Amino acid sequence: MDRRSFVVVAALGSLVGSTVEAAASTGDAQAVASLLAEYQAAWNAGDAARMFRLATNDIHWVNIVGMHWQGRAQVELAHQVYLEVMFKGVPLMLEEVESVVPVGTGALSVVARWDMGAFTTPDGKAVPSSKDRMSLLLLRTSDGLKIAHGANVQIDPVAQQFDPVKGPPSVDG
Repeated sequence: MDRRSFVVVAALGSLVGSTVEAAASTGDAQAVASLLAEYQAAWNAGDAARMFRLATNDIHWVNIVGMHWQGRAQVELAHQVYLEVMFKGVPLMLEEVESVVPVGTGALSVVARWDMGAFTTPDGKAVPSSKDRMSLLLLRTSDGLKIAHGANVQIDPVAQQFDPVKGPPSVDG
């Protein structure tokens, strides 16, 4: 790992939430931070092949509008098309790793929150910058962690005030 990559991983490590520290080992948290740093760098470079070198061959991906792609070839192709069409030059920045939970001994369940830049859909609709939440299933392999499943959801800021787990919405709005 070069010095710049180490600095990025160290900075991302500071974004790791308390749930991560409680549920996963330091090694797991660092490995997740490293994988997400590479994912972010690949996205920002517009390089889907680089992004999905981080994946298993049989990866499944559910995108933000509910499309379901199966296998690395489909997942990579779909991302490359969209990186060239509507996400060209659109920045993606990791805000926080919200949780890392071991699933047995061979996998980790990860939830990360991202800041997505504004973009225009293929039909011309302008979408403002947003916060997104990504859920990942990472498998431990001899080559390190690999993404076996990913799903991405745009966080609706209006709906967040009605989250029953966080209590009733404030009267002040």
